[in-house]
Amino acid sequence: MAGRIPQDFIHSLLARLDIVEVIDSRVSLKKKGGNYQACCPFHQEKSPSFTVSPSKQFYYCFGCGAHGNAISFLTEYEHLEFVEAVEELAKSIGMPVPYEAGSQPKENKDSLSPLYSVLEQASKFYQWQLRQHEIAIQYFKQRGLSGAIAKEFGLGFAPTGWDNLNKAINSDGKHTETLEQAGLLIKKEQGGYYDRFRNRVMFPIRDRRGRTIGFGGRVIDNKDSPKYLNSPETPVFHKGHELYGLYEAKQALSQFDNIIVVEGYMDVIGLAQADIRYVVATLGTATTHEHLKILFKQSPVVTFCFDGDRAGRQAAWRALQIALSFMNGEYQAYFLFLPEGEDPDTLVQKEGKAAFEARLKKALPLSNYLLEQLKSKVNLSTIEGRSKLLSLAIPFVKQLPEGPYYNLLCEELAKYCQITSRQVIQQVNGQAPQDKPKSEKPQHKALSLVEQATALLVQEPSLAESVTELKLNSEVPEQALLASLLSFIKQYQPSNTGVILEYWKNRPESKNIAQYATAKYQINLENKSREFTDIISRISEENDKKSLEFILSKARNDKLSSQEKENLRIFLQKFKK
Repeated sequence: MAGRIPQDFIHSLLARLDIVEVIDSRVSLKKKGGNYQACCPFHQEKSPSFTVSPSKQFYYCFGCGAHGNAISFLTEYEHLEFVEAVEELAKSIGMPVPYEAGSQPKENKDSLSPLYSVLEQASKFYQWQLRQHEIAIQYFKQRGLSGAIAKEFGLGFAPTGWDNLNKAINSDGKHTETLEQAGLLIKKEQGGYYDRFRNRVMFPIRDRRGRTIGFGGRVIDNKDSPKYLNSPETPVFHKGHELYGLYEAKQALSQFDNIIVVEGYMDVIGLAQADIRYVVATLGTATTHEHLKILFKQSPVVTFCFDGDRAGRQAAWRALQIALSFMNGEYQAYFLFLPEGEDPDTLVQKEGKAAFEARLKKALPLSNYLLEQLKSKVNLSTIEGRSKLLSLAIPFVKQLPEGPYYNLLCEELAKYCQITSRQVIQQVNGQAPQDKPKSEKPQHKALSLVEQATALLVQEPSLAESVTELKLNSEVPEQALLASLLSFIKQYQPSNTGVILEYWKNRPESKNIAQYATAKYQINLENKSREFTDIISRISEENDKKSLEFILSKARNDKLSSQEKENLRIFLQKFKK
């Protein structure tokens, strides 16, 4: 795709940057041994567990698990997009950023400008149409909205007719393809196009920069279906990454102590009309991990506010499961269920702002909601019921990051199950109950040969130069990862761990690579190269032995092919004593 930054440049940038300088200019670091330390900027802690390695160009928090290189630090710490972070870092050391297909930074950012342009034109068209149609004006008035709030949210109206929008902003037909790509026109099977939105009040969806990226449309008379119609996924609109009303909320408030997540457009606007401005809505989809990532960057507290009906409770339960991985003690999630038949918009009109915010103060913490739901499925007066509660809870507890919240939830669960919190943690970890003294330290699992080789390569990529031949079994995940890592290092020759992390950041093995970056291996550090070569030889030998065992096993029950016979001869000669 034109405008992308070449991977080779990203590797070169990471090789030239000093991650210590990048982080120290934003978080005060103190030298400790060969590394630097600080209290983690991504979670609250009293003693430093955030470590920066100048040799590996890599940071890692032993408290919350945050890790990465200079680019990922900027994206997380300053909430920058990836391209923005690369441009910022490149500028700091005077490296011009190249763009594929010869595009320049400005051209890259403007590559989607035709889409943004037609979407903004469409928004203005719908707003103008609202002023011309009394039926739409009356609809919003009946819903209790003022002209000022309608203007702030850019509310509009798509009139009846098949091509009103197309005629208004595409009279010369030059923008047809762009309008279709933006989700505003639909192509007919017999040829030609028609407007996607017709006879609906319109809600423009804005990104965090205030650009119109899509629309939601609602029928007025409830006769047409579907009741709500949203823009499809487009190059600028991704439902799982956007939140309706976040831009307007940020315009109204400089910071948030709490953000309410509701289900619909009118809920956001109705609460804003009542001067409750810290409200957003998901866009016709369930809450996603990306939604919560965005929300917790804005506020340490998120409250899910849903209808009390079955659909609302199902939505809340899905949100709870997504929120679990964020519960590290720094963030909080609450759940507020409204009386059946009510939604935030109607309820705030009946009760007013003070009464609605009083309800918010009584919202259920995630832990309470989780345990209450699980307890409702069992009989706690019996051993069987308490055992079942623990069994039901384990999959949810496993999703929590380790830390104070994890420990306290285990303690609370232990009370209901009438066992100790240590026994709960043992069950969560799949351990058999043991009576270990509290002072005994947990034993760390020793790394296998393949894991040691992988850890060494992640931390010392130059060691790959000594590998001339290595027989690996691609069907074994650990060996497949080692093979991929070797291939990557030999092709790109990364200078440090940070470059490796960048390559693997969006791959399924990214978490494993991060763990290997901090893993301790049992070798003589003064002779890393020799020790590494020895490990590689032992891995090849073990794989050869397994291949020999397989061929011998097959020979007992079946005929061997000529190639298998030759392999058997070679293996027997190799392992002959």
